[in-house]
Amino acid sequence: MSDHFIDDLMFITPLGHPPGIRLVGQVIGVHKIPLALALRSCRRQNGDVTVDLTGVHCLSRSSLETLVDAARTLPPPLRLILRARPALGLQERLAARGWHQLESLQLSEA
Repeated sequence: MSDHFIDDLMFITPLGHPPGIRLVGQVIGVHKIPLALALRSCRRQNGDVTVDLTGVHCLSRSSLETLVDAARTLPPPLRLILRARPALGLQERLAARGWHQLESLQLSEA
């Protein structure tokens, strides 16, 4: 995968300080594969992986599941850190499925 992905609804770019990615727009089910590939490329680097969702207006359940699956595959003590605006409702959505208890997943509200 290249460093970037773009379509009519969303784009993915690497963060300035890797490892991590920034997503902007509407992240829906058709984005699962490019999202998973971008996350996989971040794992090749050392350290926690940050996913900046502050520019995301809509995050589908399947895309959230892709993020959680990526967190589950990280070896301890590494974490997937989700930076998101409270309006995205991730805290409630993660808690509703028990995912907020994953040690490898951290929510950082921006």
